[in-house]
Order: sequence, then structure tokens, then C-alpha cells
Amino acid sequence: MRPLFPSSTMRFVPSGGFMEERPPIPPDPASPSDFPTTPAMPSEQPPWAGPPGGEPPGPPPGAPGPEPIPWEQPGLGFFARFYDTLRMLALAPRAAYERVGTTTAVGRPLAFAIIVGWPGILAATLWEIALRDFMDKHIWGGMLSDKAMRDRAFESNPMLEIGIALLSPVWLPVVLFIAAALQHVFLWMVGGARRGFVQTFRVICYAQLATLAGVVPLCGSLAAAVWHVVLQIIGLAAVHRISTARAVFAIVLPLLLCCLCIALVFSMFGAAILSGMKGSGP
Repeated sequence: MRPLFPSSTMRFVPSGGFMEERPPIPPDPASPSDFPTTPAMPSEQPPWAGPPGGEPPGPPPGAPGPEPIPWEQPGLGFFARFYDTLRMLALAPRAAYERVGTTTAVGRPLAFAIIVGWPGILAATLWEIALRDFMDKHIWGGMLSDKAMRDRAFESNPMLEIGIALLSPVWLPVVLFIAAALQHVFLWMVGGARRGFVQTFRVICYAQLATLAGVVPLCGSLAAAVWHVVLQIIGLAAVHRISTARAVFAIVLPLLLCCLCIALVFSMFGAAILSGMKGSGP
């Protein structure tokens, strides 16, 4: 005789009667939440590394930064601070400018710029006056006419030039402020102004170290100009934490704009001259 419920069994209950037994209900299929989850692997780049593309990362949040540049460290003597800063900027400018960006003071960088800029400007002026006759005779003589040479000698005023050089501590801060403002604008145009105008001003001030190359005769002024540009590029890249290519573009951009303006002026004058020649024709 076949059971009425093939999937169940009947057993006798002492209290009387029968009770049906059913097989246990199988559990539901495992859901994804029942499996142990593997912890997410940390990213290969720290969160402060920034987007890829060559931009140098900043320090991790809360990490102690480098000490200020020796010139701005309290407790050191004047000559020790001055010598250590000169040596660091000359031999390891990248490391020096990474320490420049740790503070926002303006007075000490400006004082450093005046201390190194004054003798450099004065020495370059004295050398230019002393070697002017030699330069005019052996270098510029074959390139300028006699009248141009006489006009050049007449327009030069050695005493006035020396006076302007002696007063460089008065006008140099104004020049540095204007130069830093213009540089910061072009830095902003290329997307590199990340630390504010004060840091750009500090970079310009410490780059005045290059002015000391003016004590070298003949090629000192040219070497100072090239060295100054190099220090600015390194400083802007380190302080604003941008790539060197972006810093170079921020330095070269005003020169390109100046060349473009000059080309436009010459093209306008050329067009005016050509139109005048055509109008005066038969």
C-alpha cells in the first residue's frame, strides 16, 4: 500500500494520534552577502599624490615639512645664515627652494635680495663704465657708425649711472614687486599659481643671488641673466609644486608675447608703408 504522503513519515504520539514528520527544508541558495568580503586593496598612489601627468606630489597630510631655509631660521648668526643660504642656493637650488616654500614671510627674503643685489648691481655698473671704451672700440665699433658711436658716448653719464646703482636698495623692492606680480600672472595663465603671490615673490627675491655674477667683468652680466632665469624656473617648480616644463612655459610666455607684439607693430608699419607707396604711385 502506497503512503498518502510519500515525502513525509507518520509517527505515533503518546498523547494519542499520529503526527506527520516532514523532511527539513533545504536552505536558500547562498547570497553574495554570505561570502566573506575581501578588504579593498589600497591604491598604489597615496591620496596626496595628485593626478598623474608629471606634477610632483606634495607632502602627506600632517607630515612634518622641511625646515625653513637657513636665512629664515632663528637662532643662527647673521654670517652663518647668509653663508649657508648662499651655498645651498648655488649648489642645491632645488633643495633650497623646497625649504623656501615652508614659510610665508616677506621681510627676510626682501632683505636677502637687497644684500646680494646691491653689490652685484654696483659691480656690474662699474665694470660696464670701465670697459665701455674697450667694448665700443673692439666689439661695437664694426657694427655701429661713427655718428652712432658719438651719440652713444654723449648720452652716457657715468656719474648718473653710479648714482642709480648706489640707490638700488630704494628702487629694487619696487622692481621685485612688479616683476613678481607679472610673473605670477603668467604663472596663473599656465595653471601653475598654486601657492599664492607671496611664494612667487619669495622665489624672485632669492633668485637675486644670480646678481652677484655681475662682479665678473665682461661676461658677468650675461651670466647673471641666464643664472637668474634658471633659478626662477627651479624655484617656481619647487615652491608651487608644478612640473619644470610648466615653469619654463611661464617664464617664456611673456617673451613670446613681446615678440608677437613687436611682430604685429612691424606688420602694421609695413602695411602702412606699402599702402602709402601704392597711393603715391601714378
